[in-house]
Amino acid sequence: MINGLLSDWFKMNVGDGAFYAVFGFVFVFLGIALLVAIFTVLGLIMKKVNARKPKKRKIKSKTEEAKSKTDQKEDELSPETVAAITAAIMAVYESENAKCEFIVRRIKRL
Repeated sequence: MINGLLSDWFKMNVGDGAFYAVFGFVFVFLGIALLVAIFTVLGLIMKKVNARKPKKRKIKSKTEEAKSKTDQKEDELSPETVAAITAAIMAVYESENAKCEFIVRRIKRL
């Protein structure tokens, strides 16, 4: 009885079924490989479009280097200046009888 049902349902021989199975596997594999290739190419294009161009280094002479170092030193606050500003802020808070909500641990230039 089972043999009769199976023979009625499956009227395809094994060779045709194997061919269609292998063809399906190859078709799916090639489709996925094509999608991977497309997204890889799109990723490379997007990297090139969004990439920042590297800045060209300018060769500085010794006088320019010394000038830039002094400019950097002039831009930085000295520890004495930081201490004076902090003391002034603390004096204002103390005169207002307000509790100081911050502590200066380090000053870092951004």
